[in-house]
Amino acid sequence: MKNYFTILCFVSVLSCNYQQPAAPDAVAKKDSSFKVSANPLPATTALTILPFDKNNILIKDRVKGKIVDGARFKDAEGESYVLLTEQDNIEKDNTHNKSICAYCFAKQGDSFLKKWLVQDNITGCDLDATCEFFPGSFSITDVDNNKIAEATFLYRLSCKGDVSPHSKKLIIYQGATKYAIRGSTILQTPAGKEGGFKKIDASFTGAPKALLDYANKQWDKFGFEKY
Repeated sequence: MKNYFTILCFVSVLSCNYQQPAAPDAVAKKDSSFKVSANPLPATTALTILPFDKNNILIKDRVKGKIVDGARFKDAEGESYVLLTEQDNIEKDNTHNKSICAYCFAKQGDSFLKKWLVQDNITGCDLDATCEFFPGSFSITDVDNNKIAEATFLYRLSCKGDVSPHSKKLIIYQGATKYAIRGSTILQTPAGKEGGFKKIDASFTGAPKALLDYANKQWDKFGFEKY
């Protein structure tokens, strides 16, 4: 009888100390270190070049001039279009007005928001007018691998009646940030070389080294003329 009483007390003690395991939700509520973000960070998106047809663009009526080049791409900022256009108008007094434009449109649902615009021109030129992109100089890249695309292009412009260098410009847009190099083309003649002036804009100060390296590489590829 004594042994039976001892066993009964032991079982009663175990029953009193036993607690049903808490449900996972209850544990989460009691643990102040357990947090769920209401606004999780979006996943980064690597640069993707999308199909592009300059003759079939919904926004072609929003640009001036003839579309000579362009691209459609997607990066961490979403889907965008870049369009390059040129215009050539001869006035009644036989002077030339030539211009270039570079547009960037960001796609937002069914709409397109103008992100940036570059314009340059030669007006009232009664000599030989030049204002045009260097063929093949346009590119979409991500040279610093930050998931934001760079749009790069070069163009030349002048109004002259002799054989001499043109003004030359390089523009890079990374997102909404603009970088530039300005100078002149190089002219090779029997007498030697002319031109080749180059000035890197202060906008490159603090820019990733890869970006400036690419800009210099592109600058050297275009604008060499031989007579």
